[in-house]
Amino acid sequence: MKKSFIALLLSSIFLLSACDDSQLTQKIVEAEKQITQLGNELKRNQADLSAKAAELDALKAQYEEARSELDKAKSRTFPALQVEIVKLIDKSETLKFPKDPKDEYAREESTVSVFASASKTQVEWLDSLLLNEIYKSSLSEDELKAYKGDVTFEKAQVLFNAQFDNLVSEAKADKPIGLSESIESRYLGQRNNIVSFTQLHSTYTGGAHGMYYTRYLNVDINKQALITLDTLIAPKNQAKLKELLWESYASERIGTDGKMEQPYAEKADFRISDEFYFTPYGITFVYPPYELGSFAEGEIEVPVSFYQLNELVNPEYRLTEKDGFGLNPNEF
Repeated sequence: MKKSFIALLLSSIFLLSACDDSQLTQKIVEAEKQITQLGNELKRNQADLSAKAAELDALKAQYEEARSELDKAKSRTFPALQVEIVKLIDKSETLKFPKDPKDEYAREESTVSVFASASKTQVEWLDSLLLNEIYKSSLSEDELKAYKGDVTFEKAQVLFNAQFDNLVSEAKADKPIGLSESIESRYLGQRNNIVSFTQLHSTYTGGAHGMYYTRYLNVDINKQALITLDTLIAPKNQAKLKELLWESYASERIGTDGKMEQPYAEKADFRISDEFYFTPYGITFVYPPYELGSFAEGEIEVPVSFYQLNELVNPEYRLTEKDGFGLNPNEF
């Protein structure tokens, strides 16, 4: 009896073991099938992804080509500018003060004036852009934060008339020699897709002399936007530009005796000016009085040639052989 029971027990164990092996084998086979299936799906997905990436690259290339053609079309349709400089305001008043018998040096009159002119190009968006820059320059910080860019010629005139009234009130209270504000607009010219203007800002508050600075407005007619320092030269290239500007500035500091002078400004304080204009040979950066020279020296212009900085300039403003740049192998 015991022998029969042991035999039966051993048979059951072998049978269970065989069943476990069979189930395990089946699981392995199913897992291998799933792995193979997933591998095939992965290959198909990778192929689809590669195809989509190639399609995206093709679309990007088509977009860039279309945008380039659109820019060229805009340039072709942009008119030859016939610029007229018009007055926004030209107002002046001489205030008379009662003579003070107790003060023989008391001021008896003070002159107040406000002048502003704007460039009229007959191109609506361009006129609006230029007027907008004039208007913003006359706003306070709080007014500038609230400003929505909705300036009109009439709205600008209201602003400057209010400015004149404020100066009159200030002159009556303080009795200075005079008070004046002035913005003079000028048209410089056009090169390909760039049109350039200036706005000369002058202020006199009764001191020994007034102060002034010039804004240079270089407009990309394709983008209908101002060309800023960052859109001209990428920030990553500006350290090199700064070095070129310093070298150009320092090399021009020559005294009346013909010898090199110590620069007026310290290199540690030197910056890249936001004001610049294009010439046939390069780009000139302009600094206000006192920054790089004495007041008597006026605004300091620091030129850098295209041969030095062309590779730093963003592609849309870089000179090419179409501009005659680099065509002459003997040019130096």
